[in-house]
Amino acid sequence: MSDRALAERLVRTAGAVALELRGGAVEVKGDATDVVTAADRRAEAVLLALLRVERPDDGVLGEEGAAVAGAGRRWLLDPVDGTLNYATGLPAWCAAVALLDGDAALVSAVYDPVADELFSAARGAGEHTLGSAPPLGEATVATFVDIRRRDPEITAGTAALLARIGALRASGCGSLELAWVADGRLHGWVQADVEPWDWHPGALLVAEAGGAIAVRGRWHVVAASAALCDELLAVVALSA
Repeated sequence: MSDRALAERLVRTAGAVALELRGGAVEVKGDATDVVTAADRRAEAVLLALLRVERPDDGVLGEEGAAVAGAGRRWLLDPVDGTLNYATGLPAWCAAVALLDGDAALVSAVYDPVADELFSAARGAGEHTLGSAPPLGEATVATFVDIRRRDPEITAGTAALLARIGALRASGCGSLELAWVADGRLHGWVQADVEPWDWHPGALLVAEAGGAIAVRGRWHVVAASAALCDELLAVVALSA
């Protein structure tokens, strides 16, 4: 089984576990909006066990604590991204994984179990399906804002986005939003302080679709075009 096929299998497996366990108990990990469910933990355990069989020499890092040392390659696991949405019955949640070789993703997959949509990519195998993007003032851009991201720099950056872009979207599921950029449904995405399992799966999708990705300081940005990516970076960089 190829790495890409395994990534697809992993996210479909996680999605199936999450669908089966919907409606279970919810625990607060830190702030009120940072929650975890039985599905998060169960799905991560299932994926870890699968990887121990299929890729025993690879490392693993999961959002819910899975940590296995490896020989250079490492799988990032986010079995339920958008857990608050999942726990409250909102449809925007997904399963996401990426395989890193050093600091860069080799393959990734994002699966939306509600819509039954699968997105996957492998480094160098992209079809570059994205075309041009509109100018900043006409672009539809997603971001993430909750109680954990309201310090002065993020507040200023978000306010600057609101003042400059065409429309703002905030679904609460970063990997799914990144997949939507890669699929042409959104023009861009901006977020500060992004965890690796929230960044690498979707960022590879965008890059292989011909979009642009960038990291500057705390800010992570993707866009359907390099020009829009630069514009978005310039807007949030003013807050730094």
